[in-house]
Amino acid sequence: MRERTHDVIDTKPSGSAKTPALRNETDRYNVSAVARALDVLQAFTYQQPELSLTAIASATGLHKATAFRLLATLSGGGMIIKDPGTGLYRLGFTLIALSEVAKTSTGFVAQARPFMRQIRDDLNETVYIAVRVGDDRINLDQLEGIRDFRRVVTLGKPSPLYVGSTSHVILAALSDEKITAYVARTELVAPFPGARIDATILWDAIANVRRNGYAETHNKRLDEGASISALVRGAGNQMMGALTISIPIMRYSGSVRSRAITAVTVAAQTLSRQLGAY
Repeated sequence: MRERTHDVIDTKPSGSAKTPALRNETDRYNVSAVARALDVLQAFTYQQPELSLTAIASATGLHKATAFRLLATLSGGGMIIKDPGTGLYRLGFTLIALSEVAKTSTGFVAQARPFMRQIRDDLNETVYIAVRVGDDRINLDQLEGIRDFRRVVTLGKPSPLYVGSTSHVILAALSDEKITAYVARTELVAPFPGARIDATILWDAIANVRRNGYAETHNKRLDEGASISALVRGAGNQMMGALTISIPIMRYSGSVRSRAITAVTVAAQTLSRQLGAY
């Protein structure tokens, strides 16, 4: 049975201010057609993976004729696919290939893989890494558990930083000032009916991460799973991402929990040193 859950490159929000020199340099070399093409690609979301020409024009603020020309160009490069039956557009397979290149080029995935494989083979459970992108986290890579009943995460889907052990580890690595600002601009929505989430609960989770060196969540109602996460740092001790073990609750015994905590914390520390952390 597969379970789909919602979990570093520490990037600044897209609206962060640039210095005058950098802003002038960016404006000088900005290509409007490319910028518009990027707007078209970013109009597609998990909630709306297929869009009509009208919807794309509305979402991007482009004239329909301009949007149509951009879609035709992107289709020629395999980045957009048009369904001949419905006339709706969706992202193409070329983007999948490019995403794999992007993951490899960071170095984080390649260096994390041996550690992920060791944990997966020792515990027979799913292991994955995630990064922070703005106010979200994205699961970047995973090695699935080798049991018939296992948990599997969705790669590439943005998830909020306040839900789950992976998010808590990433959030706890930020300064108190950044966390306060994040909480102030974020609507904290309970992940399932009956769950409680507010600023106090979130700060308690952050305190636990900082005290214990790892985050732990388990839920018998939503996804019947447990997870243990630890932070990975790189050069200059900067946050790189989170390493997580995901385990079905039916197998989450005391001994399994103990082994998982040791495995993920030791692996995260060793990987961090390998990536240049001190």
